[in-house]
Amino acid sequence: MSLQRQLHLSLAGSLILLMVIMGSLLFTIAGQLTEQFVLSRLQHDGESLLSAVNFDAQGQLKISGDRLSDIYERPLSGHYYQVLTKDAAPVVSRSLWDTTLQANLLVPGEVSNWLTIGPDDQHLLIWSAAYLKQQQSITIVVAENLSPLQQTLTRYSAALTGLTFVFLIILLLIQRYIVRRSFRPLDKLSNEIAQLEAGEIDQLTERVPDEVRPLVIEVNRLLSLMGRRLQRSRTALGNLAHALKAPLNLLTQLADSEAVRALPELKQELKEYSGQLSQLIDHELKRARLAGSGGAAQRFDAADELPPMIELLKRIYSDRHINIDASYPQTPIQNLDRNDMTEMLGNLLDNACKWARHKIICRIEVTDFVTVIVEDDGVGVTEQQLEKLTQRGSRIDESLPGHGLGLSIVNEIVELYHGSLQLEHSEELGGLCVTAKLKLTSSG
Repeated sequence: MSLQRQLHLSLAGSLILLMVIMGSLLFTIAGQLTEQFVLSRLQHDGESLLSAVNFDAQGQLKISGDRLSDIYERPLSGHYYQVLTKDAAPVVSRSLWDTTLQANLLVPGEVSNWLTIGPDDQHLLIWSAAYLKQQQSITIVVAENLSPLQQTLTRYSAALTGLTFVFLIILLLIQRYIVRRSFRPLDKLSNEIAQLEAGEIDQLTERVPDEVRPLVIEVNRLLSLMGRRLQRSRTALGNLAHALKAPLNLLTQLADSEAVRALPELKQELKEYSGQLSQLIDHELKRARLAGSGGAAQRFDAADELPPMIELLKRIYSDRHINIDASYPQTPIQNLDRNDMTEMLGNLLDNACKWARHKIICRIEVTDFVTVIVEDDGVGVTEQQLEKLTQRGSRIDESLPGHGLGLSIVNEIVELYHGSLQLEHSEELGGLCVTAKLKLTSSG
């Protein structure tokens, strides 16, 4: 998962969690405030009821109705009261109709409140307090139906939830914009990495966020180091090959001198070893030419690399008039180094040109693996010779130019990519068929 997607999901989850917590707190606080408001009103009604309570000469409890609101007279109005004494039946409001509230006598000065289900399944909030009046202890119980307030609170909560959802969408869009804007430098860096793989640039820009700048600087340092080492290796290879040409020519002239002609065995050895040295130098020069001038860490593009390589080999082996039939993908192959592929293809095609009579087939196929198939119409080899071909320095036909390192180098490159190398007879052309499979490694 990308960092950008992780940030989007994490921030979105945090915002949603925050909104849920805030909504829950607001709903809880609103409910508590509603209860406190109703309790304060019930306390006020209870005190009004206390002032309306009197005892007559016989000690009977009387309530002056003119001091109370008419709402206590309407049946099931949602507002109820009840007065309890120790020795008499409770006095209830007309609104309770034929029911009573479940309440207990309290000690004077004691106050209590609770929620319960009342008549007509109403959700009642009850406030109760005990007083001492006219030397008698009375408990006043006042109740109010919370259902209308709860319904109003639910409607407001639903509206608030809708507004919160709208604000959440707006915040998520703003967050998405901010995150994408923050990642723009990394998008540019990603594009530069693609350009680096295509060989269009040699270095990455270091104008990136501080968090990734050390990594970019280190990558650029390694690219520069690899490029310098590669160039030094190519220069040293060319210089060595050219430097060996002069003493090799002297050895050849020495083999043809009068003093050596008298020693035919020495002359033969000198010609043989000088011939091997000449083949080695020619091979290394061809490798340098086939590798070209590309830098380090470039991706292999068969459409760009293979045609010039084929033309170069045709010029090298122009006396053979070899036809090389090649098929390959037209887009760059990711996760394969250009230098590895040019060296492998150069060795395979060079070996095929040495053995072929007139025709060579080269195919490059890309699936889960990169499969390179090179076959020729040469004389072919035996099973025993097939086993020897990948051994470093081994040769089958000493009359042919070459020092036997080609397929050994190919095998090393194949092992580097955790692939496989298969040598067999070509069913189509009759010569040797070499199949190299390279495992694609992820660059993500």
